Amino acid sequence: MSLADLVDEAFIRELVERGFSYKSISERLRVLFPESRGLSARSVRRFCKDRNINVTSLRWISDEHLEEMVSTNILQYGHTYGRRMMQGTLRYQMQENLHCREISQRRISKMLKKVAPRAHRERAHDLLDRTNPVPYHAPYFGYKLHMDQNEKIAQEYGVTHVHALDGCSRMVLGFITIPKKNPVLIYQYLFRPLLLQYGLFDQLRVDHGTEFCLCIFVQELLKNRRGNTSRAPWRQTTSTKNYRAERLWPEENARVNYPLKRALNFIKEQEIFNMEDPLVSFAVSWVTLHVSKVGSENFVNSWNYHRIPGPKGCIPIEKMTETNMAVQLEPHEIPTTAEVVQMYEERGGSLNRDPSIGCDPIACYDHLMASREYLFMSQNPSFESMFSDVVHNKNEALVNAIKSFIDITNSLANQAIP
Repeated sequence: MSLADLVDEAFIRELVERGFSYKSISERLRVLFPESRGLSARSVRRFCKDRNINVTSLRWISDEHLEEMVSTNILQYGHTYGRRMMQGTLRYQMQENLHCREISQRRISKMLKKVAPRAHRERAHDLLDRTNPVPYHAPYFGYKLHMDQNEKIAQEYGVTHVHALDGCSRMVLGFITIPKKNPVLIYQYLFRPLLLQYGLFDQLRVDHGTEFCLCIFVQELLKNRRGNTSRAPWRQTTSTKNYRAERLWPEENARVNYPLKRALNFIKEQEIFNMEDPLVSFAVSWVTLHVSKVGSENFVNSWNYHRIPGPKGCIPIEKMTETNMAVQLEPHEIPTTAEVVQMYEERGGSLNRDPSIGCDPIACYDHLMASREYLFMSQNPSFESMFSDVVHNKNEALVNAIKSFIDITNSLANQAIP
């Protein structure tokens, strides 16, 4: 009886996928079928060859599958992802599939040209100079932490991004999207979680804005626990000198902020809403915040998994793993938000604690806010779908979502009136 008569092809294929050698498969088959002949390693090799079962073919992503993945990502996130960032996107999305081979930039570029030729041509003729004019050296992960904020759509529409990234690997360690600059939120949702997850950096670098005051305060409190105490624990410079952080914003602006700003400017120019109404301001900010998080999250993941070109180029997440020298701290060593706010104010500091834009008439009613979110999510498309529409210059879903949010809020506000 031949090998083909004894076992199913799927069984052999699964063993090959799991990394078993022909010899190991042969030994396993001999245990399962001790009375059978024709189970040698050579027979297993021949069986696999006849059916094109090998590690290379199993790990290969077909052109049809690659085209589908690229098309899906373009549909969701727009045409601004070139071969490097698209490779980062696919690398992040496929990280759990250890059996898949790396998809080369050459294949991705070919597929981008096929799927979206016009966008491919525009990227090929992009004249933006992305080189660093000032030499920068950070020898290891944990040497310097850069933090900065982006207010491209903050002034009128209440959406502010704050990023933190490592100077050596250029990995984005965290980001938050909030209505306006607020030191308490930045510490609570960005800086403290970053210290808990990655550790304490030798130096924190920020601009002269007051929104980072609590981060600087805690960095100063913990300065003696750093790996290298010979350097200042923090530095404040102009934004133009905080190049590692500033370098990121043109990339995110193109992929997230500019498409959203175009849509919001259209809404304003068409006078669809009374933008002077505090409730409208709050609604626009609330909806746009959630929509922008979709694009920002994908951008950050793509950035961390893409290959940065140049003689010192790297894949940020791999560079972080290879050079990590940040000092790990116990949770009790890092002040909680309430503790650091109290310490800061006891020492004479003052904080702006209002994080909102406009006016929410049901802000004091937790049960009504929970009801509003449930009703909104049940009556509107997902934020992922809205973002996909916005990057393709379709504004209807965003407009309808803002209208829906306003109507639901007014309805619930009437219930709150005694």
